[in-house]
Amino acid sequence: MHANIVVYSYHYLLDPKIAELVSKDLPKTSVVVFDEAHNIDNVCIDSLSVNITRRTLDRGEGNLEYLKGSIERIKEVDENKLKREYQRLVEGLRLANEERETDAQLANPVLPDEILQEAVPGNIRNAEHFLNFLKRFLEYLKTRLRVQHVVQESPPSFLRDVYTKVCIERKPLRFCYERLHSLLRTLELNTAQDLSPLSLIANFATLVSTYGKGFTLIIEPFDDRAPTIPNPVLHFRCMDASVAIKPVFDRFQTVIITSGTLSPLDMYPKILDFRPVTMASFTMTLARTCICPLIVGRGNDQVTMTSKFETRQDIAVIRNYGNLLVDLTSIVPDGIVCFFTSYVYMETIVSKWYEQGIIDNVQKNKLLFIETQDTAETSVALHNYQKACENGRGAVLLSVARGKVSEGIDFDHHYGRAVVMFGVPYVYTQSRMLRARLEFLRDQFQIRENDFLTFDAMRHAAQCVGRAMRGKTDYGIMVFADKRFGRADKRGKLPKWIQEYLKDSVCNLTTDEAVQVSKKFLRQMAQPFKKEDQLGLSLLTLEQLETEEMQKRVERTAHVM
Repeated sequence: MHANIVVYSYHYLLDPKIAELVSKDLPKTSVVVFDEAHNIDNVCIDSLSVNITRRTLDRGEGNLEYLKGSIERIKEVDENKLKREYQRLVEGLRLANEERETDAQLANPVLPDEILQEAVPGNIRNAEHFLNFLKRFLEYLKTRLRVQHVVQESPPSFLRDVYTKVCIERKPLRFCYERLHSLLRTLELNTAQDLSPLSLIANFATLVSTYGKGFTLIIEPFDDRAPTIPNPVLHFRCMDASVAIKPVFDRFQTVIITSGTLSPLDMYPKILDFRPVTMASFTMTLARTCICPLIVGRGNDQVTMTSKFETRQDIAVIRNYGNLLVDLTSIVPDGIVCFFTSYVYMETIVSKWYEQGIIDNVQKNKLLFIETQDTAETSVALHNYQKACENGRGAVLLSVARGKVSEGIDFDHHYGRAVVMFGVPYVYTQSRMLRARLEFLRDQFQIRENDFLTFDAMRHAAQCVGRAMRGKTDYGIMVFADKRFGRADKRGKLPKWIQEYLKDSVCNLTTDEAVQVSKKFLRQMAQPFKKEDQLGLSLLTLEQLETEEMQKRVERTAHVM
């Protein structure tokens, strides 16, 4: 049986560990479509990044002992098996190289081309020698995790230190990933023993010795969230998203990257380092104006609404955000979803609202549910939120941009008649990994720090407010509650289908003005709307699609692209 269409997470194609098992035999003529690809650069980076903790190393040691025992057992039963494997390694990885050259298999960024043309180094061909080699490398990593302050270095600097301290050269490290998997295939182990920690360490060894540029190594003595508790972590972080996606572009004839919030388009070819054949941004063809985006920049007291760090503790700003929510709950039916910039900011705002009596006023109109960092609690809150929307009571869900609710959960129809984005969702800019990536983007692709941070914030804001619009029969209010959304650099980075309804007249509203515009919009949406009203505009019958006029319109659109 052969499938014509395969639908799966794009981690299966971009993460080399999974692609090696699942996707490497896909034919070259396949058409690859990355849907919802607004975060594709982050997926690429995560697939080639490694985090190693002290626990990883301890479990890796246990894995080594288990493998040593397995080798002893196989020696007693079938020593020829190990000899045959040794011979294969002497001959090199020619078979894998041939399959890659003939396009029989997808290339693996963890296994670069030059490795496939060489024989495995002599000091790691023997299974026992290889395990001793890994043991030495593992002990070295343990010493590196004994740090009192943050260390950041490049892969060449790390390799120099490895060679100086434990005499491990770069070449055998490059073969660790493939050598370990060859050994596991030879031993034919059952899956009862979890060997992922050792596999992770071998993966890190190969990556750090293969890529000199586009990666950085950061060792932190503790987690930022608990700076008093020693918990060292080694982050080997990929800075260059193009490394993971390059094998996909090289192998497949047609690769399509698409999303409803892929904006601005010109940023993606830069950060993924490719030249697109076609780039197109489409608006939505609607039979009625069912999107109502608003930028609320001021409260009724004319105090500027913003989540800027300098003013986020301002009582007047917090009160105005609360009054906006109370007013919306009194006019919007069913469900309202609110997004904050972070969990800490949401907790601060909610505690202040509680003191000001705003929470009580909200609950007079609708039930209130809050997303937390606990997955089980959030699932219960979401279930009860949907229940409240279904039985007519109405509800408000407070959640976080980049949280669990902002990605992948649809609030269609009565589940989300309004979405409020409180503040511009900038990423935490003090993160060392982010600083390193911004530096790389500036040096390598000439992307300015502020441009990338704004691009990242706006794609997440668009993703959040887009949760409410899930079809042409749906309608919803999108409230951007921060004056900064009205600036050209922010507004211009929103998707085209939102921008075209974001007129100048709704770009700096007060709370009262926003309520009046929302009331008018909801009255229009309450009018009867049948399937017949959409025919010929946003919905076409087969006969209408085949008409000469429609064919010309399609050709004209294709020509414009």
